[in-house]
Amino acid sequence: MVPETLHARLRDYQHFGFQWLKTLAHYRLGGILADDMGLGKTLQAITYLLSEKADETRKAKTSLIVVPASLVYNWKSEFEKYAPDLDVAVVYGTPEERGECLRDRTPDVFITSYPLLRHDLELYESMEFDSLILDEAQAIKNHLTKTASAVKTIKAGKRFALSGTPIENSLDELWSIFEAVLPGFFQNQRSSRIYLSLK
Repeated sequence: MVPETLHARLRDYQHFGFQWLKTLAHYRLGGILADDMGLGKTLQAITYLLSEKADETRKAKTSLIVVPASLVYNWKSEFEKYAPDLDVAVVYGTPEERGECLRDRTPDVFITSYPLLRHDLELYESMEFDSLILDEAQAIKNHLTKTASAVKTIKAGKRFALSGTPIENSLDELWSIFEAVLPGFFQNQRSSRIYLSLK
């Protein structure tokens, strides 16, 4: 069920997307929520995180959202609008400020950017998150980049990617995203190209 504390009414397709995220989380599977820009992927992800926190059968740890730098405060604003009951901390500012935030805060959700995650990777090594959500996941479409490598080292029980463009140029890009949200599902790039081309 959609949490009663959500300050929004989901459209049918958004409700379906939320339920899909919850189903994947139940089976400890990762996935990609792909939809056109402006159709509410952020809201669906916020609804999912709010639902996880409201689940009285388990104690959810802090979750981590990684986004392009230009969207960090947009996500914070969306949380304030739709899920004000969640404690959200933005990991931003100087290296000292970011380190202090990660060490001293235990919010429901941390939000940071891809570049800062890469710079702060040592701070995340000892941390384990409930859920990892990667917004605009085409940022890790090249598995050889430091950003993709950094994302894949984050420890999280459930991992999701949001993207309006899950496949831009090649199946290798989709493989890189899958390797981040469902590590080991495809043995290697070659096997994934064969499997996905058959689908």
